[in-house]
Amino acid sequence: MVLWQLWSEILLDWSLTKRYWFDTLAGLLASVLFFYSMVLGLENLTPEGLASLGLDLGPLLLVFAAFSLVVGTFQSIAYSVQSEAALGTLEHLGLARGGLLRQLLLRALVQGLAGITFNLLTLLPLVLLLGVRLTPASWWPLGLLPLYLAALGFALGMGALALQFKRVEGFFTIVQFLFLPYFFSLVRFEPWMTHLPFAPGAYLLRLAFTGEEVSPGLLLLALVQALLFLGAGLFARAWVYAAVRRRGLLGRY
Repeated sequence: MVLWQLWSEILLDWSLTKRYWFDTLAGLLASVLFFYSMVLGLENLTPEGLASLGLDLGPLLLVFAAFSLVVGTFQSIAYSVQSEAALGTLEHLGLARGGLLRQLLLRALVQGLAGITFNLLTLLPLVLLLGVRLTPASWWPLGLLPLYLAALGFALGMGALALQFKRVEGFFTIVQFLFLPYFFSLVRFEPWMTHLPFAPGAYLLRLAFTGEEVSPGLLLLALVQALLFLGAGLFARAWVYAAVRRRGLLGRY
């Protein structure tokens, strides 16, 4: 039965993508233009360009990909809650087998796969436009896994906020702008950064796409941090879900 629910979410996501293909293409173009214009702006800061700033386009591009993946994922569950509440179907979604929490998690998994595909489609034209050489290791999907799981855990926590407050775009805007300098500070990765949130996963992604060696310790740390985020997100969402049901606020916008 879980597989049928997962398949229904895949069909829903594919139907929305086909129906709103123009918006999907526009979003893809916007992501490419955003990073490309940012690079052009940095190039013009000094006559010598990015080299004088000590910046390498390869790590900068990969950190941007990590930032986009995390931001896109952490919004997914809350936006599902918000849109279902606006349509008046949030309580109906809770009647699915396994309840609302399972259905939202399945939807987040499908949207996460779509987000990873979207980011890879963004990365490819940027690599060609900027002349960046990437040599992905054979294990590069494993490099994506900890970062995605950590972002999914964060998304579950944000989904808990949406269950309580329903409309949370303003808060997301704040978090998104706070993430921007944080992620780009990881371009020059230092050993002390490994314990920062999302940092091990972002660095692992960078190593995966540049074909560099990765230590088992870094992989273990990234996975442990991701599982901690995921566990905390599941707990927060389950706790808030029980609270809003007791107070009769689940479907009230």
